[in-house]
Amino acid sequence: MFLFYDFETSSRELLGQILSYAFVLTDTNLDPLDSLTGKIKLNRTQCPEVQAILTNKINIQNLQQTGTPEYKAAEIIFNFINTLIQSHGQITLVGFNSNNFDLGFLRNLLVRYGYNPYFNGKIKNIDILHWIQNIAFYNEDNFPWVLTENDNKRYYSFKLEDITQASSLLMNEQSHDAFEDVILTIQLVSYFEQKFNQRFIEFNPILLPEDTHSNTIIKQRYRHFPTDDSNPEKYIYRYFYTLILQPKSLLMINLEKLKELLITHNNNWESINETDKLNCVQYINNNKHFFVGESCSTTESESFQTIINMIKNDTFFNSIQQSSSHYFQLIKKEWDIEYQIHEIGFDHHISTLNSLKNNLFKNPENYPNFLQELLTNRKTKQDNYLIQLFNRLYLNISENPDPTLLNRYLQPRYITKAMYRNQEEATSFEEQQIELEKVLETCTNEHDITILNALKEYYSLFNKQLTTTA
Repeated sequence: MFLFYDFETSSRELLGQILSYAFVLTDTNLDPLDSLTGKIKLNRTQCPEVQAILTNKINIQNLQQTGTPEYKAAEIIFNFINTLIQSHGQITLVGFNSNNFDLGFLRNLLVRYGYNPYFNGKIKNIDILHWIQNIAFYNEDNFPWVLTENDNKRYYSFKLEDITQASSLLMNEQSHDAFEDVILTIQLVSYFEQKFNQRFIEFNPILLPEDTHSNTIIKQRYRHFPTDDSNPEKYIYRYFYTLILQPKSLLMINLEKLKELLITHNNNWESINETDKLNCVQYINNNKHFFVGESCSTTESESFQTIINMIKNDTFFNSIQQSSSHYFQLIKKEWDIEYQIHEIGFDHHISTLNSLKNNLFKNPENYPNFLQELLTNRKTKQDNYLIQLFNRLYLNISENPDPTLLNRYLQPRYITKAMYRNQEEATSFEEQQIELEKVLETCTNEHDITILNALKEYYSLFNKQLTTTA
């Protein structure tokens, strides 16, 4: 069974929130069997970004009046998926660019309120974008390529809007309504199945040559993004050296990336530090990523022989090959928990958070006692993550949360930006306000002006909250 899904969100950052959602269950013939749609009102800790609202066209005033509270939406979505799993045994989540975007928002939504987003291994993930790219790379003469340009650089677009328009499935602009986008993706899959005679159910996003073993050179077809204004190729090859081929620990070295690194170090291997070497190692998640490999010719393999010899004699790469757990320890990041919810662990912390949520609803005045118990018993980093999530849950569902605790969240999120994974690309609340005013000054579309004014009113209320808790 396929569960097609799509979200409209308040931000591209995982710290943001789902605003609207749509799920459509189909059989393997893509015939609809069930569906779930809804809108989620903003938590007091959430402030939408201007560009997100311009994209999804959601009126925040209407959303706050008609949307479901986030904690309730999490329960509805979890129960819907869980019921489907109980009925059908296993479900495959399907979306367009979903593994890189929607999936993270779904997992965060569920974890925030104490629901295990992995459903005990009963849920798989396939990204339509991966399937479309695979079809394109192996059917380059018949694929509806869309050449686009950005910052004076040309590349072939794989946006849902561009591909569906080129396939005559979309006559106007993409609506960015969650349900309409889900229906559009189902139509796209059906169309491509017939056009290219390839069943979506048969697609394997992780596929290696039969003779592949550790210490093998393989290649992968990949999108081409020229660094100048030249026309792109339909695809290019990337070359990899296989370190570990275990299903849950598929690790490879990007040879061209390592080769470029060696050139920048004037071919002095010893001057390359371990951090740079680590960045050349690529982990392939068999339930999330896309990697279709091909065997290399003798000529191709020989061109990398010098650098392969260096890899084989390198103690750092050897240490990773001997223990994949060593690699995963090396890539651990000190990011906010909502960027890496898997770090909380799923032995008992999620169920504990769910129990705390239920107890908090029954006895909201007991929050200080619940928190003190957690603080007294904490021993691990996972316990700290649990406390963080519990505090945020409290902020979201409490009618009158502690202003000090609210400020402790709002300051690094919207003022200092310390909470963000990449602070240089994040924008503060003040920067969003400035952007909103600039957009309103030049906007001529009446509908956009309406939704932007609704956002402006929300910003005014949010600013009072920031000022009050500061």
